[in-house]
Amino acid sequence: MTITRQDSALLRKEDLIAIENVLYEAKSEELVARQIMRVNTNFPSYASEVGYDFYERAGSAKILARGASAKDIPFVGETGGRVTRKVFNIATGIKYERAELEAYRAKSAGKGPSVSLETIRVSTARRYVAEAENKLAFAGDARFGIKGILNHDGINTESVVDSGTGSGAAKRLWANKTSTQIIDDLVKGIAAVENGEIFKARVLVIPSTAKARLSKNFSDATPMTIMRWLKEEGVYFDKVIVSNALKATTNTYNTDAFLIMDNDPEIVELAVVEELTMLDPVYDILGNSEMAVLERCAGAFLRHPKAVYVGQGI
Repeated sequence: MTITRQDSALLRKEDLIAIENVLYEAKSEELVARQIMRVNTNFPSYASEVGYDFYERAGSAKILARGASAKDIPFVGETGGRVTRKVFNIATGIKYERAELEAYRAKSAGKGPSVSLETIRVSTARRYVAEAENKLAFAGDARFGIKGILNHDGINTESVVDSGTGSGAAKRLWANKTSTQIIDDLVKGIAAVENGEIFKARVLVIPSTAKARLSKNFSDATPMTIMRWLKEEGVYFDKVIVSNALKATTNTYNTDAFLIMDNDPEIVELAVVEELTMLDPVYDILGNSEMAVLERCAGAFLRHPKAVYVGQGI
């Protein structure tokens, strides 16, 4: 980036490099959607709308007796179509006032930019963009008519069985269920995803409240936790991920839920037209600086909704 003025209160080249290094440093706890879905960036950066094709195989094969004619042979084909999505900017900004920059310079005293300059606001900007990306992928945005994985048409979604203690909705809470009853909920979700043996239940996504329950011992007779049992002894998932996207306060169900899905790239991808980018700083006549941070994203491409199961009410 080119800075034409050399005033000591302006952002120097080394400052901008330090800021960018922090901005682009991936934090796995922020990039939940990217832990589940492959990122598809094969779009022109100027695109305002992107799309994907989906299909289902159709047709059959027939056992024919000797002497059958050509008209007796069935043909295979595909049914499906194309879905288009608008591309949206996920944006925030970083601002430094002249007085702040002067104070930072005084702290660093020739040793480079201060820690506060290159971490606090930049990390906050990155986190907010990542959270918005996750929201777009999982819950969508009703204001713009965007649907995410959790409210996509055609997914398997239902309330979990009320097999626990208590009454009403309390009987569905994992906090009121035994380990075996929790496993039963998961097995039911796996069966829904793998029905027809087309998809594989590869990923389990749970809210933090469910993680606390799964961290308890499977039973009084063993120190093994439910989570460890899931990973090593019983219901195998390639990944078990904790995400706020499944909490009642952020999902589309108003209740905690778990998600089981096949995350094969042919089934689901995250459409990112332009990765996280920090634009050039802009200065006003007083020397205050503003930098826009943005990503261009179209949300999740879910080609096969039946590869997704959501269990509500946990």
